[in-house]
Formats: sequence, C-alpha cells, structure tokens
Amino acid sequence: MSEKKYYVVSRIAEQPQDKNNDVLKRAVWLDDTVVPGAPYFEAVWTMKDIPKGPPEHCHDFDEYIGFMSGDPSTEELGCEVTFWVDGEPVKFNKNTVLFIPAGVKHAPFTVLNVTRPVLNYSGGQAIGAYMREYEDGTRRNH
Repeated sequence: MSEKKYYVVSRIAEQPQDKNNDVLKRAVWLDDTVVPGAPYFEAVWTMKDIPKGPPEHCHDFDEYIGFMSGDPSTEELGCEVTFWVDGEPVKFNKNTVLFIPAGVKHAPFTVLNVTRPVLNYSGGQAIGAYMREYEDGTRRNH
C-alpha cells in the first residue's frame, strides 16, 4: 500500500484559550503542530460579544481573516465588527474577508451586538507553528 499524500483532520486541536470559553467555540485548527508542513487555518464560532480581541501584532506571512454570517440566507453578520489594520479601524456588519500582508500590524478587534453565531476564520502560509509578533518584540503561539 502506498503512503498517503493527504491528511484528514477531524480531531480539533484545542488551544489554551478554548478552556472555559463561552464566547468562542472552536470549529477547526490546522498548523504545523497538527500536520507537519501544513499552513495555518482556524475557524471559531463567535457566540457572544468580544469587547476587545487580541492585542496589535503582525506575522511574517500573509494572513486572511474572515467573518461569515451563521445564517446562510443573508450576508448580514448579526453583529458589528471593528478591526484595526495598520492603526486604522475597519468597520463592517456583512460577510467580509480582510487580507493582511506580512509585516502589517493588525488587531485588536471588537465584535459587538451579536444576535446569532458568527463564523470567524483565518489562515496563512505560516512556516512552522502559528506565531504572533507583538510590539515588545516577543513572539508567541496564538
């Protein structure tokens, strides 16, 4: 039998921030720690307001970040998102994907007035484990 050239990941790799969290429910997580050489991808259901997301940071890879309505009959998110990119607020309440080039600072973000679950997903061609670089120069895994 030949070696498989693909992976099926059906076990969600729980992250430290998932414990006792009623605001976010992890749907999927993929990175080099789950499948060696895999790109970074995650999706979480936002169940309640997020008054302030992670602090401003950047990556050494391009990243896409999306928000998608939990109701397939509408593009309306059922919440209001403000996402800071390069120090500028970007506001939206409809299905949206942001493309953040490598090295561009982004975050924090807010998700307010949540009336139904919203799918928040992100990904990029991270080399090794998914890492964030913060203002003080530290690099940490999600």
